[in-house]
Amino acid sequence: MSSVARRRGTLRRAFDALHPPRRPRAAFEPLEDTVRERTAELEAANAKLSRSLEQLRATQAQLLFADRLIALGRIAAGVGHEINNPLAFILSNLEYIHQELQQKEQLPEQERQEVLEALAETRDGAERIRLIVRDLQSLSRAEDVGTGPSDLAAVLRTAAKMAMHELRHRARLVVECEGLPPVQGNGARLGQVFLNLLLNAAQAIPPGRVEENEVRVVARAALPGPVVVEVRDTGCGISPEHRERIFDPFFTTKPLGVGTGLGLAVCHGIVTSLGGTLTVDSEPGQGSIFRVTLPVAGAFAQPPRQQADAAA
Repeated sequence: MSSVARRRGTLRRAFDALHPPRRPRAAFEPLEDTVRERTAELEAANAKLSRSLEQLRATQAQLLFADRLIALGRIAAGVGHEINNPLAFILSNLEYIHQELQQKEQLPEQERQEVLEALAETRDGAERIRLIVRDLQSLSRAEDVGTGPSDLAAVLRTAAKMAMHELRHRARLVVECEGLPPVQGNGARLGQVFLNLLLNAAQAIPPGRVEENEVRVVARAALPGPVVVEVRDTGCGISPEHRERIFDPFFTTKPLGVGTGLGLAVCHGIVTSLGGTLTVDSEPGQGSIFRVTLPVAGAFAQPPRQQADAAA
Protein backbone atom coordinates (compact mmCIF):
# COMPACT_ATOMS: atom_id res chain seq x y z
CA MET A 1 0.00 0.00 0.00
CA SER A 2 2.85 2.37 0.77
CA SER A 3 4.10 1.96 -2.80
CA VAL A 4 0.69 2.83 -4.23
CA ALA A 5 0.47 5.87 -1.96
CA ARG A 6 3.86 7.05 -3.08
CA ARG A 7 2.81 6.75 -6.75
CA ARG A 8 -0.39 8.67 -6.03
CA GLY A 9 1.61 11.42 -4.35
CA THR A 10 3.95 11.67 -7.32
CA LEU A 11 1.04 11.84 -9.73
CA ARG A 12 -0.64 14.54 -7.64
CA ARG A 13 2.49 16.67 -7.58
CA ALA A 14 2.91 16.31 -11.37
CA PHE A 15 -0.74 17.27 -11.91
CA ASP A 16 -0.37 20.30 -9.63
CA ALA A 17 2.75 21.38 -11.54
CA LEU A 18 0.90 21.21 -14.86
CA HIS A 19 -2.23 22.89 -13.54
CA PRO A 20 -1.27 25.32 -10.79
CA PRO A 21 -4.14 26.73 -8.80
CA ARG A 22 -5.58 29.96 -10.19
CA ARG A 23 -4.69 33.13 -8.45
CA PRO A 24 -7.53 35.38 -7.38
CA ARG A 25 -8.22 38.38 -9.71
CA ALA A 26 -7.04 40.77 -7.03
CA ALA A 27 -3.51 39.43 -7.50
CA PHE A 28 -3.44 40.77 -11.08
CA GLU A 29 -4.82 44.23 -10.36
CA PRO A 30 -1.43 45.85 -9.53
CA LEU A 31 -0.03 44.57 -12.87
CA GLU A 32 -3.08 45.87 -14.78
CA ASP A 33 -2.73 49.26 -13.07
CA THR A 34 0.92 49.39 -14.09
CA VAL A 35 0.06 48.54 -17.72
CA ARG A 36 -2.61 51.26 -17.78
CA GLU A 37 -0.18 53.82 -16.35
CA ARG A 38 2.50 52.93 -18.91
CA THR A 39 -0.04 53.08 -21.74
CA ALA A 40 -1.19 56.54 -20.62
CA GLU A 41 2.43 57.71 -20.40
CA LEU A 42 3.16 56.40 -23.93
CA GLU A 43 0.04 58.12 -25.31
CA ALA A 44 1.05 61.41 -23.65
CA ALA A 45 4.61 61.07 -25.00
CA ASN A 46 3.26 60.32 -28.48
CA ALA A 47 1.00 63.39 -28.39
CA LYS A 48 3.94 65.53 -27.25
CA LEU A 49 6.09 64.11 -30.05
CA SER A 50 3.37 64.88 -32.61
CA ARG A 51 3.18 68.49 -31.41
CA SER A 52 6.95 68.79 -31.57
CA LEU A 53 6.94 67.41 -35.12
CA GLU A 54 4.32 69.97 -36.19
CA GLN A 55 6.36 72.76 -34.61
CA LEU A 56 9.47 71.47 -36.40
CA ARG A 57 7.66 71.49 -39.74
CA ALA A 58 6.40 75.02 -39.11
CA THR A 59 9.92 76.15 -38.17
CA GLN A 60 11.34 74.52 -41.31
CA ALA A 61 8.78 76.34 -43.47
CA GLN A 62 9.67 79.64 -41.80
CA LEU A 63 13.37 78.94 -42.33
CA LEU A 64 12.83 78.25 -46.04
CA PHE A 65 10.86 81.46 -46.46
CA ALA A 66 13.40 83.46 -44.44
CA ASP A 67 16.17 82.25 -46.73
CA ARG A 68 14.14 83.30 -49.78
CA LEU A 69 13.74 86.76 -48.30
CA ILE A 70 17.48 86.89 -47.65
CA ALA A 71 18.14 85.95 -51.29
CA LEU A 72 15.68 88.63 -52.39
CA GLY A 73 17.48 91.15 -50.23
CA ARG A 74 20.79 90.24 -51.82
CA ILE A 75 19.44 90.88 -55.31
CA ALA A 76 17.18 93.87 -54.49
CA ALA A 77 19.63 96.53 -55.66
CA GLY A 78 20.32 94.75 -58.93
CA VAL A 79 16.64 94.12 -59.58
CA GLY A 80 15.89 97.79 -58.94
CA HIS A 81 18.50 98.68 -61.56
CA GLU A 82 17.01 96.14 -64.00
CA ILE A 83 13.55 97.63 -63.55
CA ASN A 84 14.70 101.27 -63.68
CA ASN A 85 16.34 100.88 -67.10
CA PRO A 86 13.25 99.77 -69.04
CA LEU A 87 11.04 102.02 -66.93
CA ALA A 88 13.13 105.06 -67.89
CA PHE A 89 12.78 104.55 -71.62
CA ILE A 90 9.09 103.63 -71.26
CA LEU A 91 8.42 106.98 -69.63
CA SER A 92 10.65 108.81 -72.11
CA ASN A 93 8.97 107.22 -75.11
CA LEU A 94 5.48 107.88 -73.76
CA GLU A 95 6.37 111.54 -73.24
CA TYR A 96 7.72 111.77 -76.80
CA ILE A 97 4.60 110.13 -78.26
CA HIS A 98 2.34 112.38 -76.23
CA GLN A 99 4.09 115.53 -77.46
CA GLU A 100 4.10 114.40 -81.08
CA LEU A 101 0.42 113.59 -81.06
CA GLN A 102 -0.45 116.91 -79.39
CA GLN A 103 1.58 119.06 -81.79
CA LYS A 104 0.56 117.46 -85.06
CA GLU A 105 -2.78 116.23 -86.29
CA GLN A 106 -1.25 114.27 -89.15
CA LEU A 107 2.27 112.89 -89.08
CA PRO A 108 4.55 112.48 -92.08
CA GLU A 109 5.48 108.88 -92.83
CA GLN A 110 8.98 109.19 -91.30
CA GLU A 111 7.67 110.65 -88.06
CA ARG A 112 4.90 108.06 -88.02
CA GLN A 113 7.52 105.30 -88.19
CA GLU A 114 9.45 106.92 -85.33
CA VAL A 115 6.31 106.94 -83.20
CA LEU A 116 5.64 103.29 -84.04
CA GLU A 117 9.23 102.36 -83.11
CA ALA A 118 8.87 104.24 -79.83
CA LEU A 119 5.67 102.30 -79.09
CA ALA A 120 7.42 98.99 -79.89
CA GLU A 121 10.31 99.85 -77.54
CA THR A 122 7.81 100.80 -74.87
CA ARG A 123 6.06 97.45 -75.22
CA ASP A 124 9.38 95.58 -75.00
CA GLY A 125 10.35 97.52 -71.88
CA ALA A 126 7.01 96.76 -70.22
CA GLU A 127 7.47 93.08 -71.08
CA ARG A 128 10.91 93.09 -69.43
CA ILE A 129 9.42 94.53 -66.26
CA ARG A 130 6.63 91.94 -66.31
CA LEU A 131 9.14 89.09 -66.56
CA ILE A 132 11.28 90.50 -63.74
CA VAL A 133 8.24 90.80 -61.48
CA ARG A 134 7.13 87.28 -62.41
CA ASP A 135 10.54 85.87 -61.48
CA LEU A 136 10.45 87.71 -58.15
CA GLN A 137 6.99 86.36 -57.39
CA SER A 138 8.12 82.83 -58.22
CA LEU A 139 11.10 83.10 -55.89
CA SER A 140 9.29 84.75 -52.98
CA ARG A 141 6.24 82.46 -52.99
CA ALA A 142 5.89 81.11 -49.46
CA GLU A 143 3.93 77.95 -50.18
CA ASP A 144 5.35 74.91 -51.90
CA VAL A 145 2.64 73.62 -54.19
CA GLY A 146 3.38 70.11 -55.40
CA THR A 147 6.66 68.44 -56.15
CA GLY A 148 6.82 68.32 -59.89
CA PRO A 149 7.32 67.62 -62.62
CA SER A 150 9.31 70.83 -63.10
CA ASP A 151 11.11 72.26 -66.13
CA LEU A 152 14.66 72.36 -64.77
CA ALA A 153 16.04 74.21 -67.82
CA ALA A 154 13.55 77.05 -67.27
CA VAL A 155 14.41 77.12 -63.56
CA LEU A 156 18.14 77.41 -64.34
CA ARG A 157 17.64 80.17 -66.91
CA THR A 158 15.48 82.17 -64.50
CA ALA A 159 18.02 81.79 -61.68
CA ALA A 160 20.79 82.91 -64.08
CA LYS A 161 18.84 86.05 -65.02
CA MET A 162 18.21 86.89 -61.38
CA ALA A 163 21.89 86.47 -60.45
CA MET A 164 23.26 88.31 -63.47
CA HIS A 165 23.54 91.67 -61.69
CA GLU A 166 25.97 90.10 -59.18
CA LEU A 167 27.95 88.29 -61.86
CA ARG A 168 28.27 90.82 -64.68
CA HIS A 169 31.18 92.68 -63.03
CA ARG A 170 32.92 89.53 -61.78
CA ALA A 171 32.79 86.71 -64.33
CA ARG A 172 31.29 85.41 -67.53
CA LEU A 173 28.19 83.27 -67.02
CA VAL A 174 27.68 80.21 -69.20
CA VAL A 175 24.54 78.05 -68.90
CA GLU A 176 24.32 74.66 -70.63
CA CYS A 177 20.92 73.10 -69.92
CA GLU A 178 19.40 71.89 -73.17
CA GLY A 179 17.51 68.64 -73.64
CA LEU A 180 16.73 67.97 -69.98
CA PRO A 181 13.79 65.81 -68.88
CA PRO A 182 11.40 67.17 -66.23
CA VAL A 183 12.60 66.60 -62.67
CA GLN A 184 10.71 65.79 -59.51
CA GLY A 185 10.60 68.98 -57.47
CA ASN A 186 8.87 72.28 -56.88
CA GLY A 187 10.05 74.97 -59.30
CA ALA A 188 10.14 77.79 -56.73
CA ARG A 189 12.22 75.75 -54.29
CA LEU A 190 14.62 74.62 -57.01
CA GLY A 191 14.97 78.22 -58.14
CA GLN A 192 15.90 79.15 -54.59
CA VAL A 193 18.63 76.48 -54.59
CA PHE A 194 20.29 77.52 -57.85
CA LEU A 195 19.98 81.25 -57.18
CA ASN A 196 21.81 80.75 -53.88
CA LEU A 197 24.53 78.69 -55.56
CA LEU A 198 25.02 81.33 -58.27
CA LEU A 199 25.14 84.20 -55.78
CA ASN A 200 27.69 82.30 -53.68
CA ALA A 201 29.77 81.66 -56.81
CA ALA A 202 29.66 85.38 -57.63
CA GLN A 203 30.76 86.38 -54.14
CA ALA A 204 33.71 83.99 -54.34
CA ILE A 205 35.12 86.07 -57.24
CA PRO A 206 36.36 89.63 -56.71
CA PRO A 207 34.94 92.23 -59.13
CA GLY A 208 36.94 93.75 -61.94
CA ARG A 209 38.36 90.82 -63.93
CA VAL A 210 35.41 89.54 -65.90
CA GLU A 211 37.42 88.04 -68.77
CA GLU A 212 39.64 86.03 -66.42
CA ASN A 213 36.81 84.35 -64.49
CA GLU A 214 33.85 82.18 -65.30
CA VAL A 215 30.79 80.71 -63.64
CA ARG A 216 29.48 77.77 -65.63
CA VAL A 217 26.22 75.90 -65.05
CA VAL A 218 26.21 72.48 -66.72
CA ALA A 219 23.18 70.18 -66.54
CA ARG A 220 23.10 66.69 -67.99
CA ALA A 221 20.90 63.62 -67.79
CA ALA A 222 21.72 59.96 -68.41
CA LEU A 223 18.37 58.16 -68.28
CA PRO A 224 17.23 56.30 -66.30
CA GLY A 225 19.57 57.92 -63.77
CA PRO A 226 19.14 61.32 -62.12
CA VAL A 227 19.77 64.73 -63.65
CA VAL A 228 23.10 66.22 -62.54
CA VAL A 229 23.64 69.99 -62.36
CA GLU A 230 27.09 71.42 -61.68
CA VAL A 231 27.70 75.05 -60.73
CA ARG A 232 31.41 75.67 -61.31
CA ASP A 233 33.30 78.84 -60.49
CA THR A 234 36.89 80.07 -60.73
CA GLY A 235 36.71 81.78 -57.34
CA CYS A 236 38.82 81.61 -54.21
CA GLY A 237 37.82 78.04 -53.28
CA ILE A 238 37.07 76.58 -49.85
CA SER A 239 39.58 75.36 -47.27
CA PRO A 240 39.24 71.73 -46.06
CA GLU A 241 38.23 72.69 -42.50
CA HIS A 242 35.45 74.93 -43.83
CA ARG A 243 34.39 72.49 -46.54
CA GLU A 244 33.28 69.99 -43.91
CA ARG A 245 30.92 72.51 -42.32
CA ILE A 246 29.49 74.58 -45.16
CA PHE A 247 26.12 72.80 -45.03
CA ASP A 248 25.77 73.33 -41.27
CA PRO A 249 23.07 75.88 -40.33
CA PHE A 250 24.44 79.33 -39.42
CA PHE A 251 28.00 78.47 -40.42
CA THR A 252 29.52 81.22 -42.57
CA THR A 253 32.95 82.61 -43.39
CA LYS A 254 31.51 85.95 -44.47
CA PRO A 255 31.84 89.07 -42.30
CA LEU A 256 29.18 89.88 -39.72
CA GLY A 257 26.12 91.36 -41.40
CA VAL A 258 27.04 89.97 -44.83
CA GLY A 259 26.16 86.29 -44.44
CA THR A 260 23.73 84.42 -42.18
CA GLY A 261 24.98 80.89 -42.83
CA LEU A 262 21.47 79.76 -43.83
CA GLY A 263 21.80 79.63 -47.61
CA LEU A 264 23.67 76.36 -48.18
CA ALA A 265 22.00 74.63 -45.23
CA VAL A 266 18.57 75.43 -46.67
CA CYS A 267 19.68 74.39 -50.17
CA HIS A 268 20.90 71.06 -48.81
CA GLY A 269 17.61 70.53 -47.00
CA ILE A 270 15.55 71.33 -50.10
CA VAL A 271 17.53 69.02 -52.38
CA THR A 272 17.57 66.08 -49.97
CA SER A 273 13.84 66.47 -49.28
CA LEU A 274 13.26 65.98 -53.03
CA GLY A 275 15.30 62.76 -53.05
CA GLY A 276 18.46 64.35 -54.45
CA THR A 277 21.96 65.16 -53.23
CA LEU A 278 24.08 68.31 -52.90
CA THR A 279 27.87 67.96 -52.67
CA VAL A 280 30.90 70.17 -53.20
CA ASP A 281 34.43 69.75 -54.57
CA SER A 282 36.76 72.65 -53.83
CA GLU A 283 40.35 73.55 -53.11
CA PRO A 284 41.73 76.94 -52.01
CA GLY A 285 42.65 78.98 -55.07
CA GLN A 286 41.16 76.39 -57.46
CA GLY A 287 37.50 77.37 -57.46
CA SER A 288 34.52 75.24 -56.48
CA ILE A 289 32.07 72.80 -58.03
CA PHE A 290 28.68 72.41 -56.37
CA ARG A 291 26.97 69.29 -57.70
CA VAL A 292 23.21 68.76 -57.45
CA THR A 293 21.50 65.49 -58.42
CA LEU A 294 17.72 65.38 -58.84
CA PRO A 295 15.40 62.48 -59.63
CA VAL A 296 13.69 62.51 -63.02
CA ALA A 297 9.93 62.95 -62.77
CA GLY A 298 7.59 59.99 -63.10
CA ALA A 299 7.35 58.29 -66.47
CA PHE A 300 10.20 60.42 -67.83
CA ALA A 301 12.62 58.35 -65.73
CA GLN A 302 12.43 55.32 -68.04
CA PRO A 303 15.02 54.79 -70.78
CA PRO A 304 14.34 56.43 -74.19
CA ARG A 305 13.67 53.03 -75.86
CA GLN A 306 10.97 52.22 -73.29
CA GLN A 307 9.44 55.68 -73.74
CA ALA A 308 9.27 55.14 -77.50
CA ASP A 309 7.67 51.69 -77.03
CA ALA A 310 5.13 53.18 -74.61
CA ALA A 311 4.26 55.94 -77.09
CA ALA A 312 3.73 53.35 -79.84
